[in-house]
Amino acid sequence: MDVCIAGPYISGMEARRFATLAAIAEQQTGLVSTAQAAVRGISRAALGRLAQAEVILPLRRGIYLVRGNTPDLLDLRAAWLATNPDRDPDADLASGPVLSHAAAAQVWQAGDLSAWPADITVPYRRWSRQQDVRYRVRALDNAEVTVVNGLPVTSPGRTVADLLDDRMGGHNPAHVGKVAADLLAGRRETRAGLARHLRGKGGRLGLRGAVSGTTVLNALLQAAGYTERVEQDLKAPAA
Repeated sequence: MDVCIAGPYISGMEARRFATLAAIAEQQTGLVSTAQAAVRGISRAALGRLAQAEVILPLRRGIYLVRGNTPDLLDLRAAWLATNPDRDPDADLASGPVLSHAAAAQVWQAGDLSAWPADITVPYRRWSRQQDVRYRVRALDNAEVTVVNGLPVTSPGRTVADLLDDRMGGHNPAHVGKVAADLLAGRRETRAGLARHLRGKGGRLGLRGAVSGTTVLNALLQAAGYTERVEQDLKAPAA
């Protein structure tokens, strides 16, 4: 981030503080937290002055966007960082909270589900102080987490399986099928990749017994209005 962006608005010590914040923001798609600033000796009062000068923009409690950045999915990014505001910007993104369920589907640009309240998966039980954030407890394998445009999200297969299993969200199978179809159409996952996560999950679809993942996937796609030969219909690669 070029400090000259803030030049017309601040000077001296504030410019140096801005440069520090900008360096953090470069690693976090433009965002920085109050806790991260404090580690570097920048007080809340100093952040307030920078916000008043409009070189940082408050997004939610303790989270700022540094001037000069225009990331997409800004609200989701702010909600995710607020779940772990004192994280080391150099830390592996996949090692902390992970966007999941409908929030992950939005990052994957799949389906039409609302991302809010934003579901974030963590390996242990915790309570959210953010009214629009909902924690889900699951220990995710490394293969089930992907970083997409600077955001850690559940893999396509894990995302579809979570949505189908989700009794709290109560998603219509047709809507989950649309997520699966978009993932296939966008070549973000193969039929086999989705099917691996759907094995035995046919209860919501009226399928009894240990049905195969392929059978569950086909039923989901049919519920969304697609045929079983989705690789032709969606021009997606065959498994």
